[in-house]
Amino acid sequence: MKTMLIKNARFIVQSLPFNILENGAIYIEDSHIQAVGPTADLAHYEPMADVVIDASDKLVMPGLVDAHNHVGECHMFTLFGFLASPLTGIGDALDRVVWPAWCWIPEEAAYDLEMLGFMHLLKSGTTTVQDCFMWPDEAGRAAVDSGLRVENSPTLVTSLRLKDSKGPEDDLARTEAAIQKWHGAANGRVTYRVHASATYNCHEWFLKECAALANRYDVGFATHLAESVDESKRARSVWPEGEVRRAYDLGLMGPKSLFFHSCVLNDEEMALYAETGSSAAHCPPTNSMLGNVAYVPKMMAMGVNVGLGTDMPTHDMFKAMLSVSQQHAIMPREMRGLMPWTPLEMATVNGARALNLQDEIGTLEPGKKADIITIDLSRNTRLFPLIPQVLSTFITVNGTGADVADVIVDGDLLMRDQQLVHLDEQAIMARAQGWADEFLAYYMDMVERGEPLIPYIHDEFQP
Repeated sequence: MKTMLIKNARFIVQSLPFNILENGAIYIEDSHIQAVGPTADLAHYEPMADVVIDASDKLVMPGLVDAHNHVGECHMFTLFGFLASPLTGIGDALDRVVWPAWCWIPEEAAYDLEMLGFMHLLKSGTTTVQDCFMWPDEAGRAAVDSGLRVENSPTLVTSLRLKDSKGPEDDLARTEAAIQKWHGAANGRVTYRVHASATYNCHEWFLKECAALANRYDVGFATHLAESVDESKRARSVWPEGEVRRAYDLGLMGPKSLFFHSCVLNDEEMALYAETGSSAAHCPPTNSMLGNVAYVPKMMAMGVNVGLGTDMPTHDMFKAMLSVSQQHAIMPREMRGLMPWTPLEMATVNGARALNLQDEIGTLEPGKKADIITIDLSRNTRLFPLIPQVLSTFITVNGTGADVADVIVDGDLLMRDQQLVHLDEQAIMARAQGWADEFLAYYMDMVERGEPLIPYIHDEFQP
């Protein structure tokens, strides 16, 4: 049995908004929190602790939950330096940037690219991530080795052929094999969700098969839904009922369903989310780059659970929380603004609920998994003055991933005083840089020769 004691914590954010303990301690056995309380009350645990962390100058809080990310796509960002004109919407971004990057990824690169993204998340305080990627077996191996809590969602699509695909039926079979092999691996730290890429780039029969696969193994279902205005308009030209009602009619919505983005929802569609218990993953930095912002205040008022995601491996959850705070205060809508602590709730308890992990993570209390981060307060003027009543606000508005000092996942210490414990940072970065260089060379060569970068199979938005 492994044991750990965090003592003398300046503050412990047990739950939001104001359940904050001063001079507190947390005792961990194996993967679970056993006790939380004043340091003096937990002092008897110190002799039996294998690891003792003195958190006198630290804030201790739940690890952050990234409800939507594409962790292994770091190489994609090399293309932004070669754009001849601004991206005009999600369709344009997919055609010019995303699909060429995804369709290139060879099996040999998959693990290394995933590991770079996981390492960045770890260093910036994310302890749980919902990861959409191809190569489901390599993604599972990387998730185990990363030390993070990972819900893998292999990317499934019928409108084009990804590098790992031999066809839709084979894609479903490999996803099922990955579920059988990796779901519940690493003491339950790694799980799987069935992920049809989007409702408009998958044939209807395939969407139904994805939902059936999720039901067969009692795992979640996920897809990108209602991401942008241009997508929504085109969808309604094909499906007059709209893509959300169509998803409902196809049986895709339910308490284990997670819909990424959900930027363009009317009242009826928000009500469908609430009625079915479906969750949304709000990704404000990337959505706003393409001119879309979900109506989060109204969604929450209507009872929709909204988690927070970064959508890309180079962002972190602190940036996402700041974006939420800003965007929903300035959007010219009837319902504006969020309570100061709401973005932090979205990044912890709401994200946990979106991944159906609310009984395991999201708060620091006995019986829950020991997924914990600390923030260094010793030289942190951004989080000053240090009084409990403003901490959640300061974390949301002023915190940065660079402030994270220690990271614990499933009771394992992954970073101590900003030093990674088990990952070789330079080696991981070097391998990922090599793959990014190789991808860029491939891309430029294909463009020079006038060869297609995307192996399309059928048009999107099929009637």
